[in-house]
Amino acid sequence: MSRATAWRRWLGLEHQTAAEKRAARNGISMFFGALIGANLGALDRLALGDYVLLIAIVCLIVLYMHLATVAAKRWSTIGYLLALVAGLYLLLVHDAGARMFEGPRPGPQIFVTICFWLASIAIVELRPVSATPAD
Repeated sequence: MSRATAWRRWLGLEHQTAAEKRAARNGISMFFGALIGANLGALDRLALGDYVLLIAIVCLIVLYMHLATVAAKRWSTIGYLLALVAGLYLLLVHDAGARMFEGPRPGPQIFVTICFWLASIAIVELRPVSATPAD
């Protein structure tokens, strides 16, 4: 086994089949979708307008996250996704975002969850896909 192959195996970046890639994306999205839903469900103290703004941004992030891997204009889709994530950062983490809310600002948990979701999807997408089907 070559040194590069050993590192790839250690990092979990071995080849995957198309079915494994699809299953990993589905599992990751199911887990993080439920986690985002739980975080959003705990925001009952949030004013309705603030909640709608947050839901709209999270919805667009999830949409562009799924489009980024299959879009004909992949790089512009990734650019929109990164701009939305930056907007969510400004809204939930940066001091400038505190002025956007009518009442108390939600914590950064939704932003952190989105970042972990994106990182997990990136790892699956960056793993090479083997041409041979699973055993």
